[in-house]
Amino acid sequence: MRTMVLALIAFSAMALPGAARAQAPTPAAGSPQVFWVFTLKVEPDQFAQLKQLIGETVAVVGKDPGALEYEWNISADHRTLVVVERYADSTAVLQHGKDFGPFAKRFFALAKPVSLVVFGAPDADAKKAIAGLHPVYMTTFDGFTR
Repeated sequence: MRTMVLALIAFSAMALPGAARAQAPTPAAGSPQVFWVFTLKVEPDQFAQLKQLIGETVAVVGKDPGALEYEWNISADHRTLVVVERYADSTAVLQHGKDFGPFAKRFFALAKPVSLVVFGAPDADAKKAIAGLHPVYMTTFDGFTR
């Protein structure tokens, strides 16, 4: 949802003459932050159980100061789950793995990965930690973050 809203804002800004161009937030070049968009498929009859589990994960991950954004989004038909996550650095990504680890088996029984798109510059250890999700790495080459 957030991505769609940002895309609409950017499109609107381009359509107005002389308007400032809106840009989707991405880690600035050289920033240690790691940001990703994780898309998963869910069976609609499992959403209630998944929502409860997500509440448990949010309570744990929310205590980690290196977890800067942890946003769960579901489609109207409860079939597509999109998770937007942003971490201060690769160390915070590894901490997230430790925090989320106890929930992983139950989570992946309820939600099946479709894609993981990663922004920023995770180090080798962070890349190794998420390798099983077959991420696509994007490289920032221009823009800004406020």
